[in-house]
Amino acid sequence: MGLIDMLLKSGGGDLLGQVAKKAGTNQSGAEDILRNLGSAMFGQVKGRVESSSFDSSGLEGLIQDSKYADMLDAPSNHYNNNKMQQRGDDLLGYITGSREGSREIASQVSQKTGVSTSILKSLLPMLAPMIIGSLGKGMLGGGSSSRSSGGGLMGMLDFDNDGSVIDDVAGLAMKFLR
Repeated sequence: MGLIDMLLKSGGGDLLGQVAKKAGTNQSGAEDILRNLGSAMFGQVKGRVESSSFDSSGLEGLIQDSKYADMLDAPSNHYNNNKMQQRGDDLLGYITGSREGSREIASQVSQKTGVSTSILKSLLPMLAPMIIGSLGKGMLGGGSSSRSSGGGLMGMLDFDNDGSVIDDVAGLAMKFLR
């Protein structure tokens, strides 16, 4: 199962329902929002990991923390938890690097989906733990053993196990840009 599919199916569709509620849209609109925000955020993780000026060990540690992967099973347990909202804001820093990075994601997805940037910005802290969790689930057991055993985070981002993450993340980026 792909990382975006993990988001869409998390909590038996509960995350999708929560996004629909917060965005004031239907299930199809929420799926479009999740696909676009998810692709953009996964692309940001890839960029951070590839950056020579960023030590990705902290990010890898977060991804390996099973509490985020476990959130995919019951995401509703953290939606209204103030502590998790703050944690989501902190995780955005790991994912995007800055508030400007988060704003840019919201702006780009807004242009693509027609959803206001303010709504998208409000969704980002809720989604950040889920993004980390889906990466963790892929690394810890939702994916192939080669993903979890070799190459750390970069190995896990090699979705088709061909030794290169370029084609995999380029595919995510292309989905985001469409």
